[in-house]
Amino acid sequence: MDSTDIRELMNKASDRGWVALEDSDFLTADSHYSEALEAARSLQDLLAEAVFLSYLAVAKRGAGNPSDARVLLDLSLRIAECQNDLRVLAHVSYLMSELECDAGDESAAIVQLWRALDAALEVRDGGTAEVSFGKLGEIYRNRGWLEQAAECFRQASEIMVDGPNRVSWLGNLGQTLAEMKDFGSAMDSYRRALEEAEKRGDIKASSRCLASEGLVHFEEGRLEEAATCLHKALDLARESDDKRAEAAWLGNIGNVLLKQGRVDEAREFCRSGLELARELGDKRTEAAHFDSLGDCFAVEGDHHRALEYYEMAAQTAAEAKDRLGERVYFANQGRSLHHLGRDEEAYQAFDHAVELFEEQRAYIHSDRLKTSFAAAGQEIYRDIIQLCVDSGKRVEAIEYIGRAKSRAMLDLLANSPIDISELASVDDDAIARLIAKERDLSSRIAGLERMFGQGGETETGHRGAHVSADDVPKLYKEWRDVVDQLERRHPDYAQMIKVPTLKFDDLKNLWKQGKLKSDAAIIEFFWTEEILLSACIREDLAEPETHVLAKAEIAELEAQLLDFLEMSATEGWEVPISLCRRLYDHLLAPLMATLPDNIERLVLVPHGSLHRLPFAALHDGKRYLIERFALSVIPSASLIRLLGSDEEEAAADTRYLVSAISDYSATRDEGIVFSARLRSSAGLEDLSYTLEEGKTVFGLASEISSEVRFLTNEEVKDGLLHHFSEYSVIHFAGHAVFNPEEPMASGLVLADGSVLTAARILQDSTFRTNNGRLLVLSACQTGVNVITTGGEIIGLARALIYAGMRNILSSLWEVADRSTAGLMQDFHRIWQGGKSSIAGALRESQCRALREGQPIHAWAPFVHTGID
Repeated sequence: MDSTDIRELMNKASDRGWVALEDSDFLTADSHYSEALEAARSLQDLLAEAVFLSYLAVAKRGAGNPSDARVLLDLSLRIAECQNDLRVLAHVSYLMSELECDAGDESAAIVQLWRALDAALEVRDGGTAEVSFGKLGEIYRNRGWLEQAAECFRQASEIMVDGPNRVSWLGNLGQTLAEMKDFGSAMDSYRRALEEAEKRGDIKASSRCLASEGLVHFEEGRLEEAATCLHKALDLARESDDKRAEAAWLGNIGNVLLKQGRVDEAREFCRSGLELARELGDKRTEAAHFDSLGDCFAVEGDHHRALEYYEMAAQTAAEAKDRLGERVYFANQGRSLHHLGRDEEAYQAFDHAVELFEEQRAYIHSDRLKTSFAAAGQEIYRDIIQLCVDSGKRVEAIEYIGRAKSRAMLDLLANSPIDISELASVDDDAIARLIAKERDLSSRIAGLERMFGQGGETETGHRGAHVSADDVPKLYKEWRDVVDQLERRHPDYAQMIKVPTLKFDDLKNLWKQGKLKSDAAIIEFFWTEEILLSACIREDLAEPETHVLAKAEIAELEAQLLDFLEMSATEGWEVPISLCRRLYDHLLAPLMATLPDNIERLVLVPHGSLHRLPFAALHDGKRYLIERFALSVIPSASLIRLLGSDEEEAAADTRYLVSAISDYSATRDEGIVFSARLRSSAGLEDLSYTLEEGKTVFGLASEISSEVRFLTNEEVKDGLLHHFSEYSVIHFAGHAVFNPEEPMASGLVLADGSVLTAARILQDSTFRTNNGRLLVLSACQTGVNVITTGGEIIGLARALIYAGMRNILSSLWEVADRSTAGLMQDFHRIWQGGKSSIAGALRESQCRALREGQPIHAWAPFVHTGID
């Protein structure tokens, strides 16, 4: 035969092979592709040879011969590389990733998928890029790397909007967002997927979309809507003979029935789903139904039976490598074990659940998603902390409180301008080189993550990053290797770069390291619906002193706190000392009773609504707390290591930037502008005393520093932005706004009505400083933040700490500008005298206002965030 006949034979064999593959007739496909391969070789057509090798490998894999398939794919890859054909390279790399997944080596699969993506994006091969992103999303979600999984599914759904898999990718995106408790975005993805599925007449996909929508309703407590969606989904699954979906929906309907109190019906649905999942070999669904059956017995108080099912759920999830499921099932084991009085085993189960939760959260980089995911884990922390309290594990309780609170703040600070390398004293050149290498790798990884996460147009015209397939896993591996070396040779630095919550021994070392003086004590709070735990940590204590407020007293405290906040924030309404005393008795009295006389400073770590409480105004029956102690507030005790500064070095740096705005007429004409999309028509009154305050602070600063700048009104907008990183002390006098609905839109109001928001401070690299020692916000509500159910603070204070400001003076409510001006002038006068710390100077200025007869409303809202 001549070459034309051979090529025609090759093409016909290839077509017959493809038909056989679609019919899952792998032996026939093997025969046809072997024939096509032989023809390609006789034609010396290397690229055709590479392609037919890959499809022959697919046939071998389908027939249960993975080792033969691997040999064929390796050969195909070598040909594609030699011919520099990126399209074939992308296709074969994707097929190789499937083999790696079959072998259980997800890490190797990730490397192959990145390689496939790199090549596919380069040659605009949307089909291979789409399935590669989708496969990456599935692997990342299995590992609990939810944010990365969501981004992969999003990319997969957008690369080929008319592709046959788009409904699946949108559904997977919704499921992953729901796992992160971003239910609004999840519902949007599900509805887009359902619309697409119905348009295509895809009954199977419609079933899955309806069920997913039902699960969001279930999570948000809309049980009737959940039941309606799930029953419709079950009918469609049966109509399309989708047995896997049928097994899953049966169990989900059982969960809804259980929530409705219909336990027997719930158990029957879960058992039906379990039997079907077992027939199908669907381990994940099987594990979920074991867990649901455990819930049925737990509701009835049969914790022995419940524990049996929870243990089967965890074991089955482990077999399926379902890390997200394992977290839930171990937590449920812990609850049953605690009910059975097996507290040490319960502690181990809860501890494992916490480890899984924190492992999964570590892979979420978005501040918003990390915070919403944190709320989902609060039950686990609450339960293990309660268990520690019940079993006398006071040290462990404190450590878990640290892990539960403000984790997003710590993760955020891992990338802040506060240079943690300066906190590590290094004389060893080898260690110094390791530190330099770690910082370089961190920077490169951050760059890749930004590139990937932004999802913008790349040079290839596709959404997503154009990066080398080998870059990502290699960089992470190299960074982990460096950190491992640092943990052995310089554990203090390794701890700082990983930004962990501190263990109790680490907290004790804060005094030895000079981060805290011997006259300081840490007072930590943890508040849930079930428990309010307060704890005192001091240099002289071998373990923390703790006090637990009973559940009955918590309701009383909540009512008293609401009364206090309403009274204190209202000008002209004096707060009775008896109310201040009752709050003191609930929160502090038991711990204060054993406090040594040498303690002069309290570092307060609030939780929940206590972030809004001015502790300075609590009263012990003889005096206000501020009359006895200097007070500082921090979101997490773990921040002490990061926010502390060298006193002598800090004292020598007294560069002052003073800004004052009195004229707000522009807001009365144009309103307040938060962003291009958010504007308020409300105008603000002019401030009569801010310029006087600014001039006084400027004059005081000029006596101790030659580097002082004074900005007023319109000058502040550009000047504050331009000079933010140049000065160690910044004073802002003017209006501020707090937006409880959009806390990241809270900020400082400038003269033209624009707002320097928390969001802009976080996003704008201009607002970064390595010099920041103190920022004084002489404005209303600058210290108010939204507190999430996860205990995270969101708002201006957090943004400014991230920007590099180690200490912040701010206000919890609006105060008349005249009294504010007087207190702030006193503060600067006292602090600049050089004999008082920031917290000490604030204490003296507040006590002076108190002696002058000013009400709580005027002096109590000013709080110091930091430890200097």
